[in-house]
Amino acid sequence: PDPPNADFPNNWGGYADVTHIDFKVPGEHLIRGEKFDGEMQIFHIHRGRRRMVVQSVTIRATSTGFNSYFQEAIDVFRAVYDINIARCSALRRKERRLVSNAHIILGKNMTSKFHDYSSWGDFSTGLEDVELESKRSLRKSNWDPYHELLIPSIHFYRYDGSLTEPPCGEFVSWFVSDTPMRISLSQLEEVKTILFKNVDENCQPTSVQFGHSVARPIQETAGRPVWQCTPREFGPDP
Repeated sequence: PDPPNADFPNNWGGYADVTHIDFKVPGEHLIRGEKFDGEMQIFHIHRGRRRMVVQSVTIRATSTGFNSYFQEAIDVFRAVYDINIARCSALRRKERRLVSNAHIILGKNMTSKFHDYSSWGDFSTGLEDVELESKRSLRKSNWDPYHELLIPSIHFYRYDGSLTEPPCGEFVSWFVSDTPMRISLSQLEEVKTILFKNVDENCQPTSVQFGHSVARPIQETAGRPVWQCTPREFGPDP
């Protein structure tokens, strides 16, 4: 199927396709000096222009902010996370059996320099069941990144800047929603678990988090102009 797409002001000349979506914890933008718990960034590419456009929305977590539509994304990420944990668990059980067999064959105490036995019991044992259920969740997914529960306002701040991760290219037009998405504190914690603790099938961490953050530190505007689009300049469609 065709990817989601969006049209942007400032002479973008037609719709731009979504390439991917990033979730950052904490947020990478301030709005009037306020820091945010997270941020969703929707990356677009326009075939006729040599620039990338990013629609970004900050995320504020509160005790009463449960977001049912955002939860659908969490459920899909959790499905992949569970598959990876199950595969890692299967690998560790296999390694444990190999070490146990070596104990029997060699008749002496041995320890694995790679894994701690005490952690093996913490992993699930139903690899096939986990993979089947997770794949069902992935197949059912049909998620709209522009849903009003995700981007609650059509108004934004705009500036020209860079990617926030390598290669940090200076070819990005940022459109930052002026109103944050709301989620619950428990949803924020689940996002942190998935982002910070995911492993691949070889049990290697996939996160680049540092200090419980996958966000680039806030940067100065460095003299770049920042425009604000309000209802006065940009009203809703008739």
